[in-house]
Amino acid sequence: MTVTEADDPASSRQYRHPEPRGNLAAFLRSPGVKFIMIGIISVALLVPLLLVWGLTEERAQRAKEVSSRIANGWGGDQAINGPYIAVPFDVQRSREVDGRMLVEQVTEWALVMPETLDVTADLRTEGRRLSIYTLPVYNGALTLKGRFGGSILQDLAQFSGTPRLDRAILVLNINDITGIRSDAGVKIDNGAVRPFDPGMRQISAMTARGIDGYATPQSSAGVHRPVERALVESGFAFEIALSLNGSRSFAVAPAGQTTSFAAKANWPHPGFEGLFLPEEKTVTATDFSARWTIPYLARGIDRVASGPTLPLAGSMMSINLVEPVQFYQVVSRTLKYSIGFISLVFLAVFVVELKGGRMVHWIQYVLTGLALIVFYVLLLALAEHTGFTIAYAAAALATTLLIAAYLGSATGSRRNGLSLGAVLLAAYGIMYLVLREDEYALLAGALISFVTIAATMYATRRVEWSGTTQAGKA
Repeated sequence: MTVTEADDPASSRQYRHPEPRGNLAAFLRSPGVKFIMIGIISVALLVPLLLVWGLTEERAQRAKEVSSRIANGWGGDQAINGPYIAVPFDVQRSREVDGRMLVEQVTEWALVMPETLDVTADLRTEGRRLSIYTLPVYNGALTLKGRFGGSILQDLAQFSGTPRLDRAILVLNINDITGIRSDAGVKIDNGAVRPFDPGMRQISAMTARGIDGYATPQSSAGVHRPVERALVESGFAFEIALSLNGSRSFAVAPAGQTTSFAAKANWPHPGFEGLFLPEEKTVTATDFSARWTIPYLARGIDRVASGPTLPLAGSMMSINLVEPVQFYQVVSRTLKYSIGFISLVFLAVFVVELKGGRMVHWIQYVLTGLALIVFYVLLLALAEHTGFTIAYAAAALATTLLIAAYLGSATGSRRNGLSLGAVLLAAYGIMYLVLREDEYALLAGALISFVTIAATMYATRRVEWSGTTQAGKA
């Protein structure tokens, strides 16, 4: 007896419920649509990435606040400008009031710079810790030696008015005078130490920065000492020694007509900035030393300046005590590459899926992307306790194992899981190298992007993106 399709229930069900080639389910399973969905998922993951970015900035701001608290108790960024001889002048100035000319006597200032200035600084550094944050601080043994020449009266003759030599003062600007840890004074012509008084009288220095970022004059950021008329007329040698606490940076202005500056510290990560860079420097694994020599013509200003504000505030020789790893900045830089990194992993999963693995649902792509984002949270949290390198290795390894195991199970192939794990480890390793080499970051990123897209194009060159097969092929 012959069984027909009508007599066979199974055949009947198959006939009554065929799977149309062009229905919505088949369309959504096509490689082209899947590729577009992966792109949409990648863009949607920008939202949690922005939240992680905000968390990083918040933690960085918290670290700055704690660093400021440490600096307030120890000493902030220090800068030395001077010494100068400040000479007041009685000057007749006229101005018009209600159509009448009024003549007033006002006091103006001239600032005389030393002929020579030799500054030495021995910075003994350490890391001060508060909670989980550390700030590099130092105690500096400073010595300033030099000489004011005997031509001061001739230099002052260029200004109008009458100089009050009996009211001349020696001023020295110190950015944060709360960091002074000794009885600072000056030796004149190898005599006894003459103590300084706080403040700089009517003389100010551009040291304090407001919330708008602009510097404002301060007269309290320094010390002064009256100078006898005879010394101003004849010139004199000076020597100033003091112990100064500070943090993060130390700077010296080339206040002398010829200035030399020598510094050393037991800190292996110096950063040299400012208008003048050192002529000689030696950096080892435990310390550094550096030397500057600034001639008169290189400063660009005359040896006598007018006005109550100290010059050369923008011409410093600066040393920054750079921390070995500024991990908040590095984590922020890592987040800049995050969308490209997630896209790279998604492409790898997509290619594995196309090469015959079990179909990966779009929800599984979302979970994989979220696991990649959790990597940045792990990196940030661990870096605050272990440092960036250890945190990066631990977070990368944990994320790789998680995603490799998950996608190996999702595709039904241990081999696929191992392959994706190898891709992830290689990607994390390359990204670490890119983060460490600032100068080559753009070049490396461009090459990696090109190689990635080229590999994807090669692996998918024969994919039927619409999900249909050519007619006539069985």
